[in-house]
Parts: sequence; structure tokens; C-alpha cells
Amino acid sequence: MVSESQLYADAWKASPLAILTLDEEGVIFSANPAAVLIFSMEESGLKNAPLTRFVHRLDGGALQAMLDEVRGGEIPNRQEIRFDTPRRGEFVTGVSLAPTPDRQGRSVAVIRDLSKEKAFRPQLLHTERMATMGSIASVVAHELNNALAGALGCLDEAEPSASDYEDLIGTAKSELLRASEIVKDLKEYARVDDDLSDNIDISELCHKFARLHKFHSSKVKLTLDIAERLPIVRGNSNQLIQALLNLVLNAEYASTTAGLENEPHVEVSAKYHADVIQLDVVDHGPGIPMDKRGGIFDPFYSTKPVGEGTGLGLTVVQAIAAAHGGRVEILDTEGGGATFRIVLPAIEISRRPEVQGPRRAVSSADLAGVRILIAEDEESIRCFLERAFKRMGADAVLVEDATQAIEVARSDDFDLLLLDVRMPGGGGVEAYQRIREMKPELAQRTVFMTGELSVEMSAVVGQDYAGVLQKPFMLEELVEVMQDAREIGGSENSRS
Repeated sequence: MVSESQLYADAWKASPLAILTLDEEGVIFSANPAAVLIFSMEESGLKNAPLTRFVHRLDGGALQAMLDEVRGGEIPNRQEIRFDTPRRGEFVTGVSLAPTPDRQGRSVAVIRDLSKEKAFRPQLLHTERMATMGSIASVVAHELNNALAGALGCLDEAEPSASDYEDLIGTAKSELLRASEIVKDLKEYARVDDDLSDNIDISELCHKFARLHKFHSSKVKLTLDIAERLPIVRGNSNQLIQALLNLVLNAEYASTTAGLENEPHVEVSAKYHADVIQLDVVDHGPGIPMDKRGGIFDPFYSTKPVGEGTGLGLTVVQAIAAAHGGRVEILDTEGGGATFRIVLPAIEISRRPEVQGPRRAVSSADLAGVRILIAEDEESIRCFLERAFKRMGADAVLVEDATQAIEVARSDDFDLLLLDVRMPGGGGVEAYQRIREMKPELAQRTVFMTGELSVEMSAVVGQDYAGVLQKPFMLEELVEVMQDAREIGGSENSRS
């Protein structure tokens, strides 16, 4: 019969997870074979070294906080921690720590290599974001219809001879602009973008999140408490908004199912403390018991009934926080409930307003005499563009599809191209590619128009185009981007 100690020894050796035993100071005194493999180091290189020696510089604070919790006899939440070793370089892991039964401050670290999972995260984030988009579709339609109904009503009542004609036209325009802003927020949120190098204004991010949150039909009151002059965070604003939405939706569920006597409410706050930004989502629900916190970030973990959650919400939140060099903490809310805190490294302590040079004055007269080929399948937009360019004195030739655009460009000369992305006959991208083969000089004088939720033109056609107009656009935007395209083209009159 195999002894219990032999079973433990066999499990130690055979485990696919790295297991390290640590003393009260976090120094490694034993490592199993999986740890040697994951860290790409000999066991002798791991033993007698503090675990924090191998951690990535941005995650040292998170690991030290876990060690401090263990030293106090607590079991910290599993965290995503990046390590950096000489032979392997940087890699991401999931780290769990637990105190040993002797309660002497010693601990066991179980480390899972997440490198392969990390490769699939962009698709996971996008899929989860699209699920959110689907859940708010009906409310978005309601808000858009409200704006359109207001605009149409004002236009129906607007008689040129009436004293309130200008007011009605102004109100109609304001409502249409409100509809445009709704679509713009949705398009930005749906955009596939994994770039983590943007400088993010946390105050702006929180208010953009609040606008998107309005589309969730919820009876829970949401309040924002944003500190003034917060430092900048570097990362991806869409991903951070997604994390906030996930946390707030969970908080709302907890608040509405807790049987509270008062109106359920959730608070979102942002503050700066000790070189980090703290984004707190606070609910007043039943809270989260300590014995449930260990696996709460695991994929497909959910306390909701079947059909009411994917079990990926908190997994996504933790992945986003880790990708930004941060972490997620769970705290108890004073008076009952739970607080989820996203901790993000701040990259700028002081905020000084940027000094901008004078904006270049753009006049529609700058396009007088310029010959423009326009491909747009929507008749109302063609009509608007034709009238607008005629008033500017430009020579505009309009076609309805990509095939016509290619044929006209082959037989005639133009200074600029304005192409709708989605049209019959292959669309603006195919027309651009064919025209570029015939007349390469027009590549950098091409402007695309699109109303799609998510389109990254540089990934489709490369960098050789002048710009993209996001529908709907104002006349001022049209004039500016076309004038920019003319200047990028490099000559006052490019036709031969």
C-alpha cells in the first residue's frame, strides 16, 4: 500500500502546475519540476531566492500584496502576475497563494502558465463586448427613435413664415446630432483595437462609460464620484469601459436580488493614491463570502441562474486589468455589499494643459476648381454631396457603385477620390485598389466614407490613403478632410 507521503511526493512531481513552497519572507525553499520548466531555470537557481526577484517590475506590488495577506493568515484572490526570467523572458501566469497549516507565515504558491490563453484573449474580449452590444440593442433603438421622432416633429412644424422657424430647425438639428453621438459611442465601443498605448483621461473614460451604461435598461441608480485632475493611464479605453460595464452589471444584479428596502444603487469612483488609479465599483448587495472569492475570477464561474450570465465577466475584467499592468481587488463595502477595485498604474502625476498651435482655418473656397470623383450608393447622401461641392465651386462627378467608379477613373482625370466603403459592385475598398493600380498618384488623395460599427482601414488597404469620414458627418468635417487630402496629395492641381 502506497503511503500518504508517497502520494504527496508523486503529485508534487507529476503536477502540470508550478508549485513553490515559500518561507515567511516569500523566499523559495522548494520547487517542483513544473516550476523548473515554466521558469526555464534550474531548481538551484530558484531555491533560496525571493519569488519577487523574478516578477515583472509592474506586477511586483500585486505579488507583494498577496504575500502580505498570506503572512496575515488570509488566502488572497488569484491574480494574474507577469514574471521575467533571463532565459524565458516575460510571460504571464495565474498565481494562487495559501498559508501552510502550521500558521507560521509560510505559504504554497501554485502558478499556472497563461501564455497560450493570452493569445486568445483579444477574441474573447471582442466576443464578450459584442454580447454586451446585443443586450443593449433594444434600448439603443429606443433612444435613437426618440431623437429621430423629435427631429421629424420639429421639421413637420417648421414653416418658413413662422416666427419659431429658426428655433424648430435648430432643435431638429440638435436631436439629429444627439442620434449621431449615440451611434458614435457605439461605434467606438465596438471597434476591434488591441492597442494599449493610448493616453487615457480617466474622467472622460468614466463619463463615456456612463453614457453607454444608460443603454442598459436598469432600475438601479448609478452615481459617479470622480476626483479632479487625475493622472493619465496608458492603455485601451474601450477595454477599460468593458471592464467597468461588467463590474457594474454584476453589482446591479447583486443589488436587485438582495431584497433591499431602499432604492438599489451602485457607485463608481475614481481616485489617485500611491502612484495608482483606483476605479471602485461599489454595491450594497449581500457581499461575497471569503470562501467564494478564491475562484471568482475563474472562467465560467457564475452565481447567476442558467441563461443569465456567461461566467466570463470577471475573467474578462481580470484579464483587462492585467493587460494594463494592474490588478483587481475585492473589498467589503461598509454597511454590507462588495467593492471591486481596479488598480491601474498612473503614468503622469501632474496634469498641465497642452499648448496647441492655432487651428488651420479651412474654407470651402479652398476646393474651388478641384475635380472630385465620388462613389456613394445612397441617393440622399449623393444629393447632399452634389449640392455641397457645387456650392464650393468644385467639379464633382458622382457614381452609384464601385464598378462605375473604376470605369470613370480609368477614362478621366481627378484630383481627389471620395469612396463609400460599402457599395454594390465590390465596395470602396475594391474600387480604391483597382484605381490605385491604374493611377498610383490617387492613392494618397483618397478619402473613405463609412457608417460601419467597426472598420480599420489601415488593416484593409494599408497606409496610403488620406483619411476616413465617419458617417454621419457635418459639412465642416467634409471640407476639412477633403482639403487635407488635397494637401497630402502634394500639388495644387494634380491632373495631367
